[in-house]
Amino acid sequence: MDNTLKLTDTYWEMLKSLNDDIKLRLATRLTASVIAGKNTSRNRTNEMIEKHLGKWEDERSAEAIIEDIYAGRNNIKTPLNFD
Repeated sequence: MDNTLKLTDTYWEMLKSLNDDIKLRLATRLTASVIAGKNTSRNRTNEMIEKHLGKWEDERSAEAIIEDIYAGRNNIKTPLNFD
């Protein structure tokens, strides 16, 4: 049996004797903790997008940037030697 299932069964054995009100409160708290964790991840993603998303800022013209990109390319016709 999977360790996660064993752990779940262990917790269930400890908690199944609690009254229904306490079980519902625990379920609510567990659900809220899972949702809060997912919202935190989404917020971090949005923060990163907002931080890094934007237009390119450069003093050069588009043509000059393209020329620099082409000039920076390396065309190697001989095989690389990694020895």
